[in-house]
Amino acid sequence: MKAFFRISLIVLFYSYIPISTNAQDIDQAYKEEVVEKLTTLINDFYVLPDLGMKTTQHLKQSFEAGDFESIKSEKAFADLLTSTVQSVNKDKHMRIYVQPPYEAPVNSPERKIEEQLYELGKTRARNNGLNTVELLEGNVGYLDLRSFAPPFEGKGHADAYMKLLSNVDALIIDLRKNGGGSPDMVKYLCSYFFEGGVHLNSLYFREGDRTIDFFTDEAINGQKLIDLPLFVLVSKKTFSGAEEFAYNMQTQNRATILGQTTGGGANPGRHIPINEKMGIFLPTGMAINPITKTNWEGIVVIPSIKTEAGQTLEKALEMAQKAAEEYRNNRNTTFTKMYL
Repeated sequence: MKAFFRISLIVLFYSYIPISTNAQDIDQAYKEEVVEKLTTLINDFYVLPDLGMKTTQHLKQSFEAGDFESIKSEKAFADLLTSTVQSVNKDKHMRIYVQPPYEAPVNSPERKIEEQLYELGKTRARNNGLNTVELLEGNVGYLDLRSFAPPFEGKGHADAYMKLLSNVDALIIDLRKNGGGSPDMVKYLCSYFFEGGVHLNSLYFREGDRTIDFFTDEAINGQKLIDLPLFVLVSKKTFSGAEEFAYNMQTQNRATILGQTTGGGANPGRHIPINEKMGIFLPTGMAINPITKTNWEGIVVIPSIKTEAGQTLEKALEMAQKAAEEYRNNRNTTFTKMYL
């Protein structure tokens, strides 16, 4: 496939593996305290209370049955806790992990600043998720998007990349390696392809019994591409916010989705400490699509064109080139009628 221009970044993806500063094995009393705290957090904050109760009941039964007795390290403990709770709720967002060994006390201003700087550093090193932009043969644009950065950090980069794609006759957005990110950034990028005021998604949160609705923006910092032929690539690695982008486009009949079924994670949440050494990402909300009245949690986004993993881009380019030719012909016809 011939590329006429290419802006590609070779970036370092942080692979942070926290290491406990305590080399001693964890004992049964420590594990019991963690299970008790984890039970409380899930029962108090998990977005689906009934499922949360079933999850914690199973967790306690597994602990009392001795399933955790042979575990010696915090990392192995966190992994087994994760697989145990997910075996019931099937929620891939719910993960227990060993916290990074920050020196500042938990919940102190210094600790919070360090955590924010750490996350910001990861985002910047990944160029706010914008990996590659290309112009392919047939005037087909290609955008490889690896994550959805918070708008305050990523909106300017997104606008710059979209400006480079403003004159294409069809566009391929590749989400095959995208694990999600900010729902506000998902909404902003979707706004390039819709009129303003389109209801894309809602997020319900158990805390406060509140719902946040996401509508496309009337104005963006670039050119809207409302009728541009659009193709979105997905895979089993496409997850969370990336699935929302694809699901939005699919339910609104705005794009052709190609690839393999996605990861199936639709419940947003937040990181909560269990103790000074361990934490949980706990889903406290769930997506509600205004058209289907449901979401892709545990169901996955099913592409309209299913392909083998190694053939997705080739198939998308073939379809995009045909769509681009038709798009050009229609534009030329309209232009000719204006001046005849």
